[in-house]
Amino acid sequence: MSVLPHRPGLLRHPRAVLLGVLGLMLASCATPPSPPPANITSSPAEMAPWPATPPGTATTLTGPGVKLLPARWADLPGWTQDDFAGVWQAFRRDCGARLPAALAAVCARAAAVPAGDTQAQRAFIEVQFAPWQVTPASGKDNGGLITGYYAPVLHGALTRAWPYVVPVWGLPADLAPRAPGADGITGGRVAWVDGQQRVLPFWSRAQIQSDPAVQARLDRNTVVWLDSAVDALFLQVQGSGLVRLPDGQTLRLSYAGTNGWPYKSVGRWLLDTDRVQGTVTMSTIRAWAQMHPDEVPEMLAANPRVVFFSAALDTQPQRGPTGALGVPLTAMRSIAVDKRAIALGLPVWLSTSQPYDGKTSAPQALNRLVFAQDVGSAITGAVRADLFTGTGEAAGELAGRMQWPGKMWVLLPVNP
Repeated sequence: MSVLPHRPGLLRHPRAVLLGVLGLMLASCATPPSPPPANITSSPAEMAPWPATPPGTATTLTGPGVKLLPARWADLPGWTQDDFAGVWQAFRRDCGARLPAALAAVCARAAAVPAGDTQAQRAFIEVQFAPWQVTPASGKDNGGLITGYYAPVLHGALTRAWPYVVPVWGLPADLAPRAPGADGITGGRVAWVDGQQRVLPFWSRAQIQSDPAVQARLDRNTVVWLDSAVDALFLQVQGSGLVRLPDGQTLRLSYAGTNGWPYKSVGRWLLDTDRVQGTVTMSTIRAWAQMHPDEVPEMLAANPRVVFFSAALDTQPQRGPTGALGVPLTAMRSIAVDKRAIALGLPVWLSTSQPYDGKTSAPQALNRLVFAQDVGSAITGAVRADLFTGTGEAAGELAGRMQWPGKMWVLLPVNP
């Protein structure tokens, strides 16, 4: 999740935002379909009829907020240029999850495809799926937005001792669901008021920071102590991460829930209060915090949402975090989506741009096959995706600069 969205699942927490993610842009329509390319290496018996309307499974694999437009493989920008690196890994991870029946049937047929044969993999995809461009059902085409998120690698300890004094809290035992009111707060806590048991809004970040008793209560459920409040902020934004412990072990943190308060961007706060100007990135936030340490608590309090985590020792720190689908994410092949619009597990063709690489004056095209394997609270709408860029500092820099218009095509099974 760039620092823009907060993602559960991964960020998946708040999937939390650096301002870069704030604009929604373009999407367009595909031309009417024609027969599929003739270069697919399969027998006529394997070739399903080219669909003119979405298959019946579309109603279970996409939501009511989505309108699907028929497309050809040739309509997908860069389809033949994708090197398919990592595609089969991500797809087979998909197949290890509980999937809708239509996708599970395709997974069963995929078992015979060689893991190292990208040509056979592409042919399999072209035979088993058909592309459909995703557009809003409302007809109000406000464009699409593609952002990025990553898994940060932080430093911490299991006990509080300088410099490890910033708590990462586990899910509070008294956190209760709450029907959202006008305040939009969905997290609650059970309390006695005038002799009656009521569910009150859970504490906001500002309330926690100003109340030592509440802090002490949450501290009893700390899963790890970090050495940086800004790193803790980025962890909250991304929704998952790795923590290097002093003894060399690695702790994997996974999203467990939130206090139910709406997410507010600290990047936006920095701009609105004239503390910074221009584009806000993770580097911008870190630099500002280093120059203004006394104002960091006020910056953090600008976002009332608090994310809670679970923690476990990890022997495979190179493995991606587990997304909402329940499978490890694959760098540059996994995306977070709005699962109300696109079912988890679906293959998606993503067409957007990637940030400047320092060598060119313009963004580069980014067209690739990805898989919907995660969700994020800031990832809403039909043409909206958050690309998982990987783990560590380089992945974080890339994710922090991902904020581009884009288009999406779902690949629906043609023979479920």
